Amino acid sequence: MAKVSSFVFFDLETTGLPGLQTPKITEISLIACSKQHILDTKHGDLPRVLHKQTLCLNPRRMIHPKASETTGLYNDLLEHEHKFNSKTAQLIVLFLERLQSPTCLVAHNGNRFDFIILKKELEALDAKLPDDVYCVDSLPLFRHLAQVKKQSERAANENAKNKLADLELTALAAMEELQGSQSMLTQKQTQNEVTPQKNKLQINFKKALRSYLDVTPSQEPQSEEQSVPARPPRSKRQLFPDAEGTSSSTQSCRSQTFKQTDFKRFRLCDVYERSFGEPPKCSHYAESDVETLLKCAIADKEGFVAYAEDQCVKFNLFAGTF
Repeated sequence: MAKVSSFVFFDLETTGLPGLQTPKITEISLIACSKQHILDTKHGDLPRVLHKQTLCLNPRRMIHPKASETTGLYNDLLEHEHKFNSKTAQLIVLFLERLQSPTCLVAHNGNRFDFIILKKELEALDAKLPDDVYCVDSLPLFRHLAQVKKQSERAANENAKNKLADLELTALAAMEELQGSQSMLTQKQTQNEVTPQKNKLQINFKKALRSYLDVTPSQEPQSEEQSVPARPPRSKRQLFPDAEGTSSSTQSCRSQTFKQTDFKRFRLCDVYERSFGEPPKCSHYAESDVETLLKCAIADKEGFVAYAEDQCVKFNLFAGTF
């Protein structure tokens, strides 16, 4: 476990996907900020203090047409740019060294793509990042946070069920108490000719029970006693649902919702859309993707920081492969 002072969110655009050759970098973007600024930033905002570095590079290799279509980077656009050389590596190192250390690189699917490609580029130049630079993949991080959220929701549902069970026990006790009062009144009926009639007693009983539980009733016959408006209900769930009630449809909806959430995808755009209710405005431009990743991290900042500090590894010791 490492206590991180700065997080560096970064993304690569490349000549294509891994195949017979390792893809070459066409664009690299890094956006850094301190851990405290992440924790202090509101949902949907970006920290005011950011450090940015974005470089476009000539890959000296043909860019796959699909990659060009996705990123907007073509060989002719990059023809006069520098390749990834020792000065590029030095720029990245100097950028990281001026941050509050230790630092932690964050990339989405970094363990299987970004970290591998960056490290191969550095190794080819016999260069390396500072020893106090760590790295963490945000893909398993967001999966972990989603699982934690699901477990928390299940615990909340169980707690609600337990409260409902307590409510039903209280209702039964109230019913027994009122039924005992009804028996007592029945026994005294012969002695008192003004004893309330049975139907009126039932109406008063139901009113008292609903008032005690504050549960919205099902349809009841209208009467003068029921003309008084009731308080706004806290729950619309019936205490004793009918055999043909809505419990089965509710269960079906819950089952459907569970299936939908159980098969969530964790592409960066999907994570962003679940957090903000809309897709990112711009994708597959390195700097835009980095900002999207940063916003997703801030959306669950405490969980993000805790997981990153617990699971990060030193970048120079990272040994991932395609």
